[in-house]
Amino acid sequence: MAGFYTLVRVVGSSLVVPPVEEIFYRSFLYRYFVKPDFLTIPLGRFHALSFIVTSVIFGLAHPDRWIPGIFCGLAYQWLVISNKRLGDAITAHAVTNLLLGIWVVWKGAWNFW
Repeated sequence: MAGFYTLVRVVGSSLVVPPVEEIFYRSFLYRYFVKPDFLTIPLGRFHALSFIVTSVIFGLAHPDRWIPGIFCGLAYQWLVISNKRLGDAITAHAVTNLLLGIWVVWKGAWNFW
């Protein structure tokens, strides 16, 4: 049963969490802070305050690892801005979570979950 839970955790954090979080943080929240009618803001628009605030909120949503969370938030948002594609951030987030999951299982570093 523990192996099944671990598999579900790794797969879920790699395939389910990234699209949900990236749509919320990078697509909705970032652009909403620029303008409440967020759909009128293109994905590639840079807005310094929104860039920082959204990344900090993303980091704080990961309380045990908030500093790396902020840096990941900055990197993921930069991918969206520079490539004008949300999918790049989703892919980067998925790879990050997959590698973290593999590392946690391999090293037995369960405190990272």
